[in-house]
Amino acid sequence: MLKELKLYPKYVSMSLRSGLSYKADSIIMMISFAITEVVSLATIYLIVGTVPAIGIWTFPTLAFLFGFTLVPKAIDHIFTDELWLLAYWAIRHGELDIFMTRPLNPLYQFVAQTFKWDGIGELVVGVVIMCIFGPQAGIAWTAGGVIALILCAVLGIFCFTGIKLLFASIAFWVKYAGIFLNTVYDISNYAKYPVRYMGKAFASIMFFVIPFGLFLYYPVECLVTGANIWWAVLWSAVAAVVLMTLALTVWRLGIRRYESAGN
Repeated sequence: MLKELKLYPKYVSMSLRSGLSYKADSIIMMISFAITEVVSLATIYLIVGTVPAIGIWTFPTLAFLFGFTLVPKAIDHIFTDELWLLAYWAIRHGELDIFMTRPLNPLYQFVAQTFKWDGIGELVVGVVIMCIFGPQAGIAWTAGGVIALILCAVLGIFCFTGIKLLFASIAFWVKYAGIFLNTVYDISNYAKYPVRYMGKAFASIMFFVIPFGLFLYYPVECLVTGANIWWAVLWSAVAAVVLMTLALTVWRLGIRRYESAGN
């Protein structure tokens, strides 16, 4: 583990130098991510503009929820976005060959090779939205609530990574798992809205099957309703442990049956 930690700054440095070789493209990508999320928030404003409140949810609370969901998603995007390539073509094209011959964990090498700094735009938008609408959301802020929310965001990063790795690893069996990963990942967008108003069946899926609602929506709901947010921390931790354990297990099973594409 210490060896990997020492090497990681070098991986980041190489990735940044590679990405910044085309500075205009990198800056445009970062700005485009930010603009996309701002437009999404504007869409929510237009919807809520016709309906002043949805139960306990007003536009400031919805905006705060929106900003919070962006933070773990953006950080996961920055550090582990390479998993998308694993799902789409890395296994099918035999690109894991080079990582299998080095004296380092293949998963670590594969993920660490790319630092997606364009996700910083998404992260900045999320933080700014939270800072703007947090005071307007009518939340009774306490030091404990802030700490718990930060913990939920950190645990949410591991949940996102676990979900991505789990469904990307299906490619070891089907060679092309992009459609599965993309479908599941898109479900995270529903966590930006009041999940409990979407019907019991869908809410159950969001909380217990693909638990985006558990680690994205539920912490903010606790703050808005005044419920104990530490329950959200607990359940987010459970989700992170379960998802990462399951994802790493599927990865290990898959890597054992990996077959090079040949030449």
